[in-house]
Amino acid sequence: MASIILPFNAVGAADLLKVGGKGANLGELTRAGFDVPPGFCITTDAFRQFMAKATQENDIYAALEGITPDDIEPVGQEVRTYLQRLPLPQDVADAVIAAWREMGEEHAYAVRSSATAEDLPHASFAGQHDTYLNVRGREALLDRVKACFISLFTDRAILYRIQNGFDHRQVALAVIVQRMVQSDVSGIMFTADPVSGNRNIVSIDAGFGLGEALVSGLVSADLFRVHKKTFHIVTRHIASKKVATRSLAEGGTAQVALPEAKGNRPALADEQAIALAKIGVRVEAHFGRPQDIEWALADGIFYVLQSRPITSLYPLPQPQPQDDALHVYFSLSHQQGMTNAMPPLSLSTLRVVLPVGHGGGKLESQYIVSAGGRLYADISPLLRHPIGRRVIPELIKHVDPLVPDVLVTLAKRPAFLSRGERFNPLRLLPPALPYIPQVLHSLFAGNLEGVTDKALDLINAHIATVQARLDAARTVQEKLQIAVAEMRHILPVALAWAPHLAAGVIATWLLHKIMHNKSDERSLAALWRGLVGNIETEMELAAGDLADAACASQPLLEHLGKTHVDARTRLARAAELPGGEAFLQAWNRFMDLYGARGPAELDLSRPHWYEDPSSLLQMVQSAARGKTPGAHRAHYRALIAEAETAAQTVIAAASRGWLGWLRGPLVRRLIRTSRNGLPLRGHHKFLLIRLFALIKPVLLQAGKELAAKGHVDAPDDIWFLTWPEVLEAFERPEKTWRSVKERRRDLEHYHSLTPPHVITSEGEVPALQAQERETTEGTLVGTPVSAGIAEGVAKVVLDPAKETLKPGEILVAPFTDPGWTPLFVNAAGLVTEVGGLMTHGAVVAREYGIPAIVGIADATRKIESGRRIRVNGYTGRVEILNNRR
Repeated sequence: MASIILPFNAVGAADLLKVGGKGANLGELTRAGFDVPPGFCITTDAFRQFMAKATQENDIYAALEGITPDDIEPVGQEVRTYLQRLPLPQDVADAVIAAWREMGEEHAYAVRSSATAEDLPHASFAGQHDTYLNVRGREALLDRVKACFISLFTDRAILYRIQNGFDHRQVALAVIVQRMVQSDVSGIMFTADPVSGNRNIVSIDAGFGLGEALVSGLVSADLFRVHKKTFHIVTRHIASKKVATRSLAEGGTAQVALPEAKGNRPALADEQAIALAKIGVRVEAHFGRPQDIEWALADGIFYVLQSRPITSLYPLPQPQPQDDALHVYFSLSHQQGMTNAMPPLSLSTLRVVLPVGHGGGKLESQYIVSAGGRLYADISPLLRHPIGRRVIPELIKHVDPLVPDVLVTLAKRPAFLSRGERFNPLRLLPPALPYIPQVLHSLFAGNLEGVTDKALDLINAHIATVQARLDAARTVQEKLQIAVAEMRHILPVALAWAPHLAAGVIATWLLHKIMHNKSDERSLAALWRGLVGNIETEMELAAGDLADAACASQPLLEHLGKTHVDARTRLARAAELPGGEAFLQAWNRFMDLYGARGPAELDLSRPHWYEDPSSLLQMVQSAARGKTPGAHRAHYRALIAEAETAAQTVIAAASRGWLGWLRGPLVRRLIRTSRNGLPLRGHHKFLLIRLFALIKPVLLQAGKELAAKGHVDAPDDIWFLTWPEVLEAFERPEKTWRSVKERRRDLEHYHSLTPPHVITSEGEVPALQAQERETTEGTLVGTPVSAGIAEGVAKVVLDPAKETLKPGEILVAPFTDPGWTPLFVNAAGLVTEVGGLMTHGAVVAREYGIPAIVGIADATRKIESGRRIRVNGYTGRVEILNNRR
């Protein structure tokens, strides 16, 4: 009997596999002293005895293996019908009845399912299995226990397991038998706001009677939101509650209509809501994470009926701030077009590289944090300063137009302004002073011709120096120290061309200001097409050259398109085909300069082209199909000519009027500065990517040594450490990391989350309000970032390593980064879900003269591949046309 029945006070968190998530949590609550109605668990041993006979006669699990969502309904019904005919094993029935009699036959009971894959941190299974209330009598109890066992095979439970990757055979079900509380009031309490994610808010839903009406959505609930720190009610919404669920004397429940006067009365007094919130805080403290709690109020006592983790919350930024101030974090992942979750070492690398927040000898920046595997910047000190509150939203508008309004709203909160670090602009003056004269000289007098070539020469020279230092190091530990030093001091290298870039940005801004009402919009937009020396444009042109080399020979082109053959094998055999030697020479030149790039290239753990060239080869082969040799170069030359014509038009417009004698020469100078300075904007990232290509082999070697020494289980576990931990491992031979498995599980979970653009230190994710614009059916509205109109077939691309673009198709993507650049060879237009005026896709689209619109939420879901669309880069509208292809 002991293996079949366990009372609540005999189980806890360690008994998950015996009593399921619900049973384990109720045991924890009971042993911690919370008011939990008494009860017992029917263990998974009983379930397995029940299933043993079923699997002997008919292997129902075999029927569930490999089924699709479309097959679930008939297969699930067949399984449930078969199980319904089976009796409970006699020793299980006897044990349940004995425990029931000991608890008191005269009471009513709730009978609840409790699965072993239930109420887990990343998968709640909430509502997937059955619960029965007000169960009375021997036969009813046994019938409901069997019904709970069978509910493991409801259609919704089968689908949930498939969607969350659970093996049907590995999930078992226990049953909770708990004395019913005939509640006057009941409801649900979240110890973090389930809507905003704010961890400092307790959200309480309350209604009269049993909680079934509320949970099933039959009645609107009163809402109380209580602040955890002050225990003040911040929101009180009293609903009109028309019905309540009550127990029937013969068993079961019924809906009872409430008199209007009672239904409109608060279900809880304010002091009761506060007292309940305090219980919720205690429950959360016990489990160490926010909880979703079912509760009931009877005879003046609050009972906890159930508690499970809230699985829908986005993880808090880490590390959490050390002060008690409210912090606001802006997503760098969205700004850099890398919204996929990254492992800890990749995040740590970027925290080491960024040149701020290393006070007190910290290796990782304190102003850069991670949340859900993504990178966020703590911009709180800047927003607390009155100038920063005006400037920062304006700057961010150019990279993420949905964010500024949210930042302005958060920055006005008293809790934000009253405490915390405030940025002092005077701190920037000493390091900036030497560069101000250089910027002014570049802006108005310096010769910027060829600065991009000079910057590239500096990058090549620096990379060669770092490579020599690493080659000279004798041990992995020495190489790691060199890598850290180079990452920490990469800024001075980039500062060599920073004044020229700054001058280009300022010149562009001044041109817009001066010529806003004096020149037509199309001429101004054309000024920044065909920029010479931009590293990403040069890479795209080089990719076009590769496509030309590939299409010079039909046998070569067909050979390169054999995707079933490994990419390196295809390249090795290309030399045997006509045109192969010329192609390989072009390929090697490309890889020498751009091989360190690739999709999501700032994630050091992801394979880049020098490691896995398959995605690049696929893009090149796709671009070569139907391509006119040299077309990309001709198009680029046409853009340059268009820009030169536009420049003359703008200069002529500036020269008119009584100040034209001054304005004309000034605009001419600003155009020259802008066109020569702006192409430098990608060189700093190119330098970083080239440095990462030198550091990654060191880390891979370090992973092998750490695994050999027993610090980690496998070499690739190194990606789940941080830089401080990697260095510590070589300094402390006895140190091991057993948290890697948990970090791996976390990363798998993070991949399923949608990262917010903004999050606070309290976990609040403010809702982004898109600018209201007139829309019509079949029209999506975003932010126009590159002028022009294109109509064509949409191609939704989620991973450039797996999908390609045909000439004339319109690229629809969640975002783009330099690893996507070869796709632009064929793109007629661009639509992305995130981005702004200065993000990668917008800049490349403007330089290539293709219309682009960013900031259309769920664009990759709302626009189907193969659908004809019209992209209007002037108005920001995407029209989904009725006809396909």
